[in-house]
Amino acid sequence: MTVNSASPREPSLLEVRDAKRKMPAERHGELLAKAVEISAAEGLSAVTLRRVAADLGVTPGLVSHYFSSAEQLIVAAFSKAALADFAEAQSRVAAAEGPIAKVDALIDYLLDESSDDASALWLEAWSLGRRNAALAAEANALTDQWLAWLADIVRSGAQSGEFHVVDADVAARRLLTMIDGLGAQMVVRAVPSAEAKHIARSYFTSELGIAAG
Repeated sequence: MTVNSASPREPSLLEVRDAKRKMPAERHGELLAKAVEISAAEGLSAVTLRRVAADLGVTPGLVSHYFSSAEQLIVAAFSKAALADFAEAQSRVAAAEGPIAKVDALIDYLLDESSDDASALWLEAWSLGRRNAALAAEANALTDQWLAWLADIVRSGAQSGEFHVVDADVAARRLLTMIDGLGAQMVVRAVPSAEAKHIARSYFTSELGIAAG
């Protein structure tokens, strides 16, 4: 009889970890990713500790260990999704050369048919924020980031002589409010993407004092 003298293979660190439990950071990320997935498919109001637990096959107690309440989980899911959308908008705009091209890129991104999910996310956040103070605070903080970024684009155009505005911060607030309104109308199919983009460009041209053509 031949004896196999080779020593048994040592289990990898990953195997040892998975055999016991997932690391806290990994588990937190997994729970949050599931919450974001649920919110994208069914809305923020569908995000609950029990729903996330059921979808992942874990206990609600495990979810509550990382997120103390459904409200906290909703805030985290909104923040993650909204920040990803903001980062994508910044990336699209950064690739455009010149203030006018950047404004065009912003309109194309925010008012594209594929952006309905982002608009719907914000609409629900504003609605739920009436009773979820933490969610309202997060939405307001993220709005401030959008406004600051947009104001910088407006200032850049004013400095180059392409835009003619008195107050970049006020102009940014007006422009974002207009975009939000059009986005909300697109969510309920009140206006098609092409028409929304046309309206936005007409408004931006007027608000920023851009010469026709």
